Amino acid sequence: MPYISRRRFLQSSSLAALAASCPALWAREESTSRFKNLISPERKLRIACIGAGGKGVSDIGNSAGEDIVAICDVDFERAQNTMQLYPQAARYRDFRQMLDEMHDKIDAVTISTPDHTHFPAAMLALERGKHIYVQKPLTHTITEVRLLKKAAAKAGVVTQMGNQGHANEGTRLIKEWIEAGVIGNVREVHCWTNRPIWPQGIVLPKPGATIPETMDWNLWLGVAPYREYSPEIAPFKWRGFWDYGCGALGDMGCHGLDAPFWALNLRGNVKVSAVSEGNSDVCAPKWAIVTFEYPARGALPPVKLVWYDGSKQPPIPEEMGKDAKLPSGGAFYKGDKGTIFSQGDYSAEVRLIPEERMQSFKNRPPKSIPRIPKGNPHLEWINACKGGPIPGSNIVDHSADLTEMVSLGNVAIRMGKPIEWDAAKGVCVGMPEADRYLTKSYRLF
Repeated sequence: MPYISRRRFLQSSSLAALAASCPALWAREESTSRFKNLISPERKLRIACIGAGGKGVSDIGNSAGEDIVAICDVDFERAQNTMQLYPQAARYRDFRQMLDEMHDKIDAVTISTPDHTHFPAAMLALERGKHIYVQKPLTHTITEVRLLKKAAAKAGVVTQMGNQGHANEGTRLIKEWIEAGVIGNVREVHCWTNRPIWPQGIVLPKPGATIPETMDWNLWLGVAPYREYSPEIAPFKWRGFWDYGCGALGDMGCHGLDAPFWALNLRGNVKVSAVSEGNSDVCAPKWAIVTFEYPARGALPPVKLVWYDGSKQPPIPEEMGKDAKLPSGGAFYKGDKGTIFSQGDYSAEVRLIPEERMQSFKNRPPKSIPRIPKGNPHLEWINACKGGPIPGSNIVDHSADLTEMVSLGNVAIRMGKPIEWDAAKGVCVGMPEADRYLTKSYRLF
């Protein structure tokens, strides 16, 4: 099958000029005056959905109060339960055809596909002026994330990444408590998860399996290199293979690392190192421990953030007691004056430790950050498409930079040695061999 380079892929779109270097961080605006194609709050948002199985089930379900006008999935059998709930919705296998034929009938698009398809689907939707909700991680590579950030700013539409924990109460409390100095200057953060819960650190499955009759395998592969079908890849186990997914860090980092990224402004230059087991050019590792070392950022002091996956965990803080056990996912924020403990992968429950400190924590900082009704990021996005507040995990202000940070961890894993990231230039300093992990080639399909 023929391949298409990144340049040729971009030249196929009117967004070709985006291949130029990306601008510095965008300043946050607190109104939606920058947005185009907003609709009246008096009518329903017309949504087309790319991906209707897996995560697409909940993404569509959480948008069900609006008008689901089209559903696209490469396997109608796997998507049939969702499609049956919306019999009026047009059905497609190819999102390109759907976006072309339904152009005048669509206001917004949800994208709930494997990671390697996020960027091409999102770019085509932005090119057509559609509001987009894209599952995490936002893109498959750092080059893609920078291009998508610039495209979103140019398109002027409402965007949101599906890292739902950003809408949680706990995520806001962490930011408010840290900014209020409750635990003093934060010097270390430790985040962990039990993912992967799919195979990693393995070889490619043997070819020869029969493609399900209801599945368009070529469309599932999309821009990825051609490979024969295997049930050990699709529909679920693709996450561990670099051609399609971003491993455990890519899958859960946009959740677990979101709160520290937001609270501590973890942008810009950074040194990243990693240890792992089972990484290869084909598959992500069985486990990884990734360390991010950020210099001072304005008034914020240097900070070390450590990520653990594959059920690896940090040492248990003394404040928790000698018999304490850690949950399957969570985070510690260690400051000069105390420690915040966040339980779970989505920052849902937040406490000071030891427990006595939490019990005496009566004079708490004011809740200065607006809360999201029911903590629902889908409704937050829909409301913004109708002129409401800007979504917190929008691409331009937040989720592109978060995804870049997470992706840098994968670059360090794949390089097998520390990297030093120059954010302005978008390169690993003195390591041109790392460039191959910042971008990729695209297959014509």
